[in-house]
Amino acid sequence: MARPGRLELLVMAFVGFAGILDTSFMIPVIALYAKSLGASEAEAGFIAGFYSMVAIPASVVAGILVDRMGRKRMLVAGLLWDAVSVFLYSVVVSSSQLLVVRGLHAVGGSLVYPAFIARTREISGERVGYGMGRLLAPVALAIALGSASAGFLTYMLGYRIPFILLSLIILLAGILALTLPERPEERSWRGLRGVVEGIREAGLPAASGLWLILVLYITLGIIVGGLATSISGVVVLGEREARLLTGMGVAASSLVAAVSLVLSGLVSDARGVRLVILYSIALSTLGFILPAAVPSPQTILLGFIVFGVGLGGFLLSSTILVTKVSAKARGTAVGLQQVLNIVGVAVGAPMGGLLAAMSSYHVLVAAALIPLLALPAIAYSGR
Repeated sequence: MARPGRLELLVMAFVGFAGILDTSFMIPVIALYAKSLGASEAEAGFIAGFYSMVAIPASVVAGILVDRMGRKRMLVAGLLWDAVSVFLYSVVVSSSQLLVVRGLHAVGGSLVYPAFIARTREISGERVGYGMGRLLAPVALAIALGSASAGFLTYMLGYRIPFILLSLIILLAGILALTLPERPEERSWRGLRGVVEGIREAGLPAASGLWLILVLYITLGIIVGGLATSISGVVVLGEREARLLTGMGVAASSLVAAVSLVLSGLVSDARGVRLVILYSIALSTLGFILPAAVPSPQTILLGFIVFGVGLGGFLLSSTILVTKVSAKARGTAVGLQQVLNIVGVAVGAPMGGLLAAMSSYHVLVAAALIPLLALPAIAYSGR
């Protein structure tokens, strides 16, 4: 396998960044945008969640297409589709039109991640952990930047201009992706039977990777769904301060995760993925136990920073294990990983809402305990 050149790595890093930037940007503002177009509270919530409803089946199909049609081809197609979809956000004039665009956006977005991760694994060489960590780090940076900037940019510029600028960034990534060289693994299709056999051959390590990502996103779902409402008027003054603190915490953990992904990759290469899983569980639990024991804005923010190290380790170890499958099934396996991202939040967010009705202590303790469910993955992760 030819080693990737510096230009190829830079293009892949930008593609990974742009490919997730749109999703992270939309999360804080899409419901508000729907309301500005005339949607009710319930309709706005449905429109915000419609992306996930479409993305679950679309991710499975996208993974199969990545194995059937090739990594580069589907990466370019997904990015260009995304660019058009995000541009359409800027021209809709009703909430019903916005609903349609959300569905289209979900289809394009579902193509990008399986193609990007499958190709990342295949250009990582022998130092798999470091190779994957350095290309996943821009993804974490995009999550932090997108979620942190969305509210500010839409407040200063309105909704339409940021959507247009975002679509141009994604379009540039799609054009640059066209320059990526073809690789032997690009078309690994052996039929659906071959895909199933490829996943089965990977066995428990791949299943452990899927379990790790599900546990991580249930934890994130609990925090997103319950923390802000539970600390409002208790730990901080009101709802605005609670949203600000939670947003700052998520951004801080994502920035720390970007560094953790690279460092965890080095640890994985030197000492094995099991050690990464072990300290990721420990730090994720510690990050939320700390503010549960001593609740304050400072301990919550510090907890998010500690959790960020575990977040990066979870993402890296899960992705390494999931992509251990043969090339003929790698896109499909990553598609399944993407499905469990969505399912985890869908399970965790309502849990967080129910726990918030009790207290912030219950939300934080639950978020601290859920990562412990990942412990069996250590035994079944292989070497």
